[in-house]
Amino acid sequence: MPDPHPNEPRTRAIGMTAAGRFVFLVFMLCKLDGKTMIRPISARYMHQKEIDHYESQT
Repeated sequence: MPDPHPNEPRTRAIGMTAAGRFVFLVFMLCKLDGKTMIRPISARYMHQKEIDHYESQT
C-alpha cells in the first residue's frame, strides 16, 4: 500500500516500558490549533537482535 503522506517527516524513537521492554516508535509531529501534537504511526516491541545492536551503540 502506498504511503498516503509521503512528504511528511517521520521521527523514530527507541524507549523502554515500565516493565523493562524495549519499544520502537514511529511518529509525526503535527501542528493543530497552535499546539504541537504527536501522531503515532507505529509502535512495537523490539526484537532481541535490534536490542543487541542498540545496546552496542550506546
